[in-house]
Amino acid sequence: MTEPLRFVPSESLIAGWDFSTGSVKCLAFGLDGKPVAEVRLPTDLWSGDPPNEAVCELNLMQLEGQARASVRALASELKAAGRLNDWIAGGISATHHTAGRIDRNHNQVRRAICWNDQTLAAYRARGERRIGGAKRVRELIGGPWADRYTLSHLVKDEDASYFPSDGWQRTYRILPHGPLAAGYLTGHFDVISVSAAASTGIMDLRNRVWCSAMLGALASEEHRRLALSQLPRIVDHLEPIGHLSENLALEAGLDPAHRPLIFPTSDDQQAGLVGGGAVDAGQMAVILGNSAVVNSSSDDLPRSERAAGVGSLDLMRLNWGPYLWMRCYNNGAQFLDRVVGPRPDWKALEDHGRRVKPGCEGVSVMPFVRPEPSLKLPTATGLLWTAKQPTSRGTAFRASLEALAFLIARGVEEHERSGQRISRITVSGGIARSDLMCEILASVLDRTLERLESDEGPALGAAVTALAAMETQLRRRNQVDVPYAVADAVAQLVRFRAPVQPNAAWIEPYRRLRIEFDKRLAQLQSQRVVSVSSTRIAGPSKKSPAKPANGAKRAKASKRRR
Repeated sequence: MTEPLRFVPSESLIAGWDFSTGSVKCLAFGLDGKPVAEVRLPTDLWSGDPPNEAVCELNLMQLEGQARASVRALASELKAAGRLNDWIAGGISATHHTAGRIDRNHNQVRRAICWNDQTLAAYRARGERRIGGAKRVRELIGGPWADRYTLSHLVKDEDASYFPSDGWQRTYRILPHGPLAAGYLTGHFDVISVSAAASTGIMDLRNRVWCSAMLGALASEEHRRLALSQLPRIVDHLEPIGHLSENLALEAGLDPAHRPLIFPTSDDQQAGLVGGGAVDAGQMAVILGNSAVVNSSSDDLPRSERAAGVGSLDLMRLNWGPYLWMRCYNNGAQFLDRVVGPRPDWKALEDHGRRVKPGCEGVSVMPFVRPEPSLKLPTATGLLWTAKQPTSRGTAFRASLEALAFLIARGVEEHERSGQRISRITVSGGIARSDLMCEILASVLDRTLERLESDEGPALGAAVTALAAMETQLRRRNQVDVPYAVADAVAQLVRFRAPVQPNAAWIEPYRRLRIEFDKRLAQLQSQRVVSVSSTRIAGPSKKSPAKPANGAKRAKASKRRR
């Protein structure tokens, strides 16, 4: 039985920020889980000078501006609704594995290197060799070190052609995306959550402390010493980082005596898991956004990590204790947008896609418009169609959804092989707005899917964790020892639509088609096929309010930058 709220007033609003490399969102949720106000701001990324598609970085001065602008805009919305003083707390979700450097004035020393920066693979390999290889990494921190982790950024920082040597001395803090955003909101830059620290590759996942031995990836002893001193303190998720800063409250028209409390951050994978209602062992969240992600919560390490010391899943740690197992595919909405274009009529695509039978009469696609390191595809293959390029938008759309479903199925099976006993699967994200996508996925998995009411999983997840922490603070103040857990806050805020059932007529066709998909993937993996095919299916498009993918604006912005 879940524990009810006792001290958070019923009229309270909890803000959830979602700082991503595509945009920034901030939503104020009522205690029924419904948004009362929301703000959306763009993000412009830097791709080098001259531009290089492999480089992806975020200017921290832009991040500071986004944090402050989101508060001003949200306060304006709440003031207009007569709800400004109901805003009592906020939580933050931010992109995992994106991190930057600031000086003692909290100004940028180096932009934040983003999770999808393709220059990092060589630096991670170099640093891993210095430590003693992948198996030694797992011995040190209990899980893998991937290219996109903060530690890879530090190895790259030793490249003098990229990062000036005095930058190491000028750095006050090395901080991931979320703790940086929290710092710009509160003025406090000296702490980091377990969730964010787990995304650095430097924290021991088992005991949740910094592992100085991992800094052996750096060539310079001086750089190792400086980096260790520049890492923030890891704090408990129930302890507030601080109130919204006084100067920001004044700027936004908030009463300085009534400033919301900001709590330790979630990386976007934790937030997506929580926003999907998956906090207990065996619960899985599929997030169909710019990337396609399969996350689950577990009380233990994956079987492969416990036994041979070599695993396949990414591994992180949730703020409240359990491990987060993750399989993240780069090719989610960014792949789908390449097929259907930036502003399609989603309703028409749904209608046309439903008229096409499973398997699309022999048309299928390998969906790798971006590299997919988890599948040993270090370079993009583009859109590889079987048989012939489809001319029907409905056929192309359905074939693309089927390809994504087959990828997700591989991720689910990886979790099961690693020892996960799946009790429930929730699905959220932009593409999950597609009824056809959810029905295809349920049929491929032959499982019932729980579908969220909210399309804003990470922002909602951030609000959930903030609510749990706020109620805990009030209970402590009132000397009540009964705990209020994150799972209790999930029951309070997260709402589900009707579940999605497998289509019985599609299960067997998709079982056969999945075998063919896996064969083609194995051929790509063995041959390292590289293709430039990325043709979009021609046809009319228009703006539609029912938009299941959110990568289009980012793709358009990227094109402008190039």
